[in-house]
Amino acid sequence: MTQEPGDVDLARDCASPAARGRPRSEAASQAILSAVLELIAAHGSISDVSVDAVAERSGVSKATIYRRWSTKEELVATAVDSIKSTPDFPLPHTSVRDDLLALGRNVRTSFTDKERKVLKCMMFESTANPDFKRHHDRFIERRRSFIKEVFRLGVERGELRDDIDLDLAVAMFMSPLLTIIVYQNYPDLHTEGIVERVVDNLLRGLGR
Repeated sequence: MTQEPGDVDLARDCASPAARGRPRSEAASQAILSAVLELIAAHGSISDVSVDAVAERSGVSKATIYRRWSTKEELVATAVDSIKSTPDFPLPHTSVRDDLLALGRNVRTSFTDKERKVLKCMMFESTANPDFKRHHDRFIERRRSFIKEVFRLGVERGELRDDIDLDLAVAMFMSPLLTIIVYQNYPDLHTEGIVERVVDNLLRGLGR
């Protein structure tokens, strides 16, 4: 198989013990997405990140990048989505509170400083770039649906009022956690018990 010039180092890395057994295409994709996140965090901006810079940092050719993502906006949205995927652990489903606490604690512990910088940039870019927002909204809809199901089950079990607006409930749960924990706009609130405080205050308004 013919290697592309920018892929030589990556092909060698794929033979290492850490990457052994992984498809080469998966390793290339991971290198590309990691490079995108590193560049966004370093620049403090999404608009300043170029495909040329991504190719240089990842060691993967521009042709390979464009075969996977047709636009920069789609590439960046995929990279951001890679750090904001739905939790990979089962929710207890013993109560709405237990599920929301599990989700909130995951938010509190799962992001690195670099990822927080990226997510802040994503928030600003979404308001200014319709193409990026369109790609990003498609990804975050999965997470909204995931959380909405928690509230729907709560209504079904009789824990919550049956007239609640499920979409609004999702926003009321996620917005303070993102603002306080991820964006860190209220550092005085960034305490050990903040998840419990957010969840309990929310449920006092939504409960029966």
